[in-house]
Amino acid sequence: MLPSKEALRSFIRQRRNLLTESEWKSLSKKIVENVKSFLNTLPYVESFLFFYPIKKEPDLILLAEELLKNGKTVAFPKINGKEITPIVVNSVKELSPGKFGIPEPPSDFRRVLKSADVVFVPGLAFDISGFRVGYGGGYYDRFLKSFTVKAKVGVCFSFQLFEKVPHNPFDIPVDYITTEKFWIRRKKWNQSLLPYWQ
Repeated sequence: MLPSKEALRSFIRQRRNLLTESEWKSLSKKIVENVKSFLNTLPYVESFLFFYPIKKEPDLILLAEELLKNGKTVAFPKINGKEITPIVVNSVKELSPGKFGIPEPPSDFRRVLKSADVVFVPGLAFDISGFRVGYGGGYYDRFLKSFTVKAKVGVCFSFQLFEKVPHNPFDIPVDYITTEKFWIRRKKWNQSLLPYWQ
């Protein structure tokens, strides 16, 4: 029997909160290295939608800054009502606290990203089929249903990866998942990649 989404949310929140600042930074750095390795396998990736890390989510900000320096198109989500609007930034310094206190880009709808090569997707839990448990607002599922993207990449720590999580018919799975240990396409899962305690 699968645990409920609320049970998973509670478990992962507690587990993530146990990370020390140095552990969080170290694991995030390893995830960034694996993301870079993954991106090297994709041809002609020029545009990216990042998320700003909250509550010890994996931190990809250094990667966003590096891609900006290399002339890539980088966007961050802006929350409008119950929808995500991806806004292109020229610098991470443009972000300022928005809805829920999460740093967001300014409201410049001349810079709305219409499509992306890569969208980095946060989540509290992911499973080996690419499904995710988010915070319960449904923002990314609504967004990904209509947004044109070549690669949807779930980003999490390895303890957030499960064999199966509960999901609904309208939930949108990611195409890849990157942790501090590996990156992999969801159709090529190997049971041995799961944490030993599961």
